[in-house]
Amino acid sequence: MDEKNIENEQPIIANIENNNQNEDIKNEENPEIKLIEDQIDPGEIKETKQKEVIQIDELTPKSKQKIFLLVLLIFLLVIIIIIALIIFTLKDIQKEDDITVLSPLIINSTSGNHTHTIIFMPGYTNQPEDFEKLFKTEINFDKKNDTTIIILRSPLVNVSLTNSKNYSWFDIYSLPIDNYSTVNLDDLKKSAKVLDKVVNNEVNILNGDYTKIIVGGHSQGAAISLYQAYTTKEKYGGLFAFSGFLTPGDISDDKKTLPVYMGYGDKDNVITPSFINQTIEKIMDFPGFDLHIYKDHLHHICTNQTKDASIFLNNTIE
Repeated sequence: MDEKNIENEQPIIANIENNNQNEDIKNEENPEIKLIEDQIDPGEIKETKQKEVIQIDELTPKSKQKIFLLVLLIFLLVIIIIIALIIFTLKDIQKEDDITVLSPLIINSTSGNHTHTIIFMPGYTNQPEDFEKLFKTEINFDKKNDTTIIILRSPLVNVSLTNSKNYSWFDIYSLPIDNYSTVNLDDLKKSAKVLDKVVNNEVNILNGDYTKIIVGGHSQGAAISLYQAYTTKEKYGGLFAFSGFLTPGDISDDKKTLPVYMGYGDKDNVITPSFINQTIEKIMDFPGFDLHIYKDHLHHICTNQTKDASIFLNNTIE
């Protein structure tokens, strides 16, 4: 080897020696680093990194699966809630449409010329058969042969007054009825839908003319007839009420001329006269309202009432 090559190699060797010396100095200055490096096996570092990669690869699908299942569960819950709301809505609609009219007693017009319909609602514990004689022989008017009379049947329900089942249009909590809290007004309004359904059926027969419909009732039935006739949007041909009361509700101006006969006894022991007067106070001045109070009379329908009702129907059904 020539001297030139030797001279070139000497700086390289010197640099290597200097680097080794620097490393030794660093290690001497940081003995902890050297100790850690001596203790760590390069193979272990590689194996640890590989395990971390494997763990990440294993957890990621599980996490995704958990998230997917959670989203799916939330989605199913939302669907269940929506279905439940639809079912409840349909039930409410069905309740509105599914109004049962229980086998009424019908006295058909005898002339073959059906021009008007009377729809009558009996009171508490009474059934249509109790009023058959009343309409066949006691209430009379000129157009009776042209009039179909429908006497509705109340349902057999549990009544709070007796804590037993009886024929009743609405629940009664106590007697006498002397304020609105003694009866269930919600039941009363539901029963009015039965009357409304029968009215609409008859109107279809009478060419859509609501003025050909006369509604009426006794006691509970009178209260329902008054409520329905004064609150429905249609105007009936007339109303006759024996011993009833008026339920609160909006009354339109056109109902002020609705022909109404109302009669009750001044000794009524089922619905107090003071309560009746209180409830009808706002309609007493209506031009179509005709009130009759019968001296020393109780709650049942008396002969004078049937006579006055006959006169009313004779004037109303033309």
